[in-house]
Amino acid sequence: MAITPLDRFLEYQMHLLKDSGQPRPFAAWRQDLITAALSAWFFGGLVLDTNAHAREWAEGFFTWWHLAFYTGFLATAAWIAYLMYRAHRGDGRTGKAAVPHGYGPAVIGAPLFIVSGLGDMLWHQLLGVEESLDILFSPSHLGLAVGGILVVLAPWLSAWRRAGLGAEPEPVSPFVRFAAPALSLGFAFGAVVLFLGYLVAFAQTPLETALALRGPEFASFPVAAIMFTTVAVLALVLIVTGRFGVPPGFFTVAFAYPAIMAAASEGFANDGYAWLFLASGAWADFLTWLVRPDLRRRRDLITFAAGWAVPVWAAYFIVTGGATGIWPAPEIGLGAPIVAALVGTAFMLVVQPDRGGSVSAESSEPSPFDDVMARAKAMTRNRGGDTG
Repeated sequence: MAITPLDRFLEYQMHLLKDSGQPRPFAAWRQDLITAALSAWFFGGLVLDTNAHAREWAEGFFTWWHLAFYTGFLATAAWIAYLMYRAHRGDGRTGKAAVPHGYGPAVIGAPLFIVSGLGDMLWHQLLGVEESLDILFSPSHLGLAVGGILVVLAPWLSAWRRAGLGAEPEPVSPFVRFAAPALSLGFAFGAVVLFLGYLVAFAQTPLETALALRGPEFASFPVAAIMFTTVAVLALVLIVTGRFGVPPGFFTVAFAYPAIMAAASEGFANDGYAWLFLASGAWADFLTWLVRPDLRRRRDLITFAAGWAVPVWAAYFIVTGGATGIWPAPEIGLGAPIVAALVGTAFMLVVQPDRGGSVSAESSEPSPFDDVMARAKAMTRNRGGDTG
């Protein structure tokens, strides 16, 4: 039987899928940054789509915001495919050996996204457009979310694998090296803010929150959202600082996209909350520098949890009252930030208990917080000696 061009094509495809056995390459920081930039286009389209739903604009599958969303995906997927093609052409890599470290989930996520996108188009044509909470539970939308997150997480997972395998960091400034991972993590966190927006305090409107907390009887959803958001933010901090010593500004960058997404989910009617969300990332940067929660000492965990939760949620109630003129019941306004701090502290201590003597030598370097505590103790001892 004669061999047809289709036979040769299929044989070549099977050859590409067969692992050549070479060590997988690492993506360079420039390549990760390009992936993050294209992901900003991709998930920027998601912001536009979210805003359109929130404003109840005329909806269908063929819209300009869907165009931005899907073309951004195609550009990102094409770039990732190019990285694998480049590895194949340069070193003859095939199969898993051609996939850069951290990009494996993206190779799974891209086909999942395509299948879910086709399913979403059929869903819209046959069953109409989802509304309200239906949007967040549509099977096609969930498939798009999972596939999209796997794609945009590639720069973050690339940095994670490089550190986990003990590879030498690239000789560039940490601010440059961590730009793409911070953006990448922010995109994924932004998707969580969208799909769990009913549990995220910043993804509400001040009026909804104020009316729910007015008292003497109040709805519990804003307080529950405060507790969930606290745990989500602290979990993110633990994940990051548990693997990396990130430069100042990392969390500010990582919180930028989630803040925009929180605003888009309400049609940008909660810009005060969005700015506070971004500021809470900057505050996390300051606390990370001051306390160094990567030390994993019990004192550091408690200080970080309380130091983040109390001022952020106190500011949250101030923004709520200032925007609406309706202030929460005093018990809620004063007590909820303290409860959030207690919940956050309990979470951090359960997830990362004090390791005591097992703390590494690198972690034993004094932090600015240690220096402040040492000076306070010295002043206390000196005063005790003077009075004696």
